[in-house]
Amino acid sequence: MNNLQVVREFFQLSLKQVSEDLGWDVEELQALEAGKAANPLTWQILAEYYAQQFHVIAIDEQQVEPIHFRLSVDYLMNVGLTMNDLVAFKWYFENTRAELGDFCVALYEPGTGQITQKFTDLSAILEQFAGYILLNHDGSMNNFINERDHNHVSEWRLILFKRDNLVVDVTDQLVYFEELVNRTVI
Repeated sequence: MNNLQVVREFFQLSLKQVSEDLGWDVEELQALEAGKAANPLTWQILAEYYAQQFHVIAIDEQQVEPIHFRLSVDYLMNVGLTMNDLVAFKWYFENTRAELGDFCVALYEPGTGQITQKFTDLSAILEQFAGYILLNHDGSMNNFINERDHNHVSEWRLILFKRDNLVVDVTDQLVYFEELVNRTVI
């Protein structure tokens, strides 16, 4: 299981479009998305290709055009989210879907649906998670065990936070599920 199909659909790209852009056969891309082993150069090409999708052209003359963000190969391979991945997602949502709310890493009390902490400040995320969040290959969420707080267990989620009664959990859409919800209608 990898996140190639997830990230392709996140940008609303067809298999045909990606295969044409990369000059690869559709069947080869499908095989990679289905889990076919790939060499490091292939992963690097895919990481660079999807980095281009994060680029948003400046809307007006006063806006500075953003730098390119590259999703980590760890994310594409479904190993974990690095600080760079979190920066990329945060930047993408803030600059293309700001009306949906702030992109956060949230800690939930297991089984309650109650948010105990939410992190939007990147330095706080780096401090709390050491800049890396692990993913489970079976699609379930890893717990966050806080050794500084008597091994308190929380479940982590990626959310868009508008206000207390308007939270959109995008964890599954960005990490595990094959079909992404079209957030443009919210």
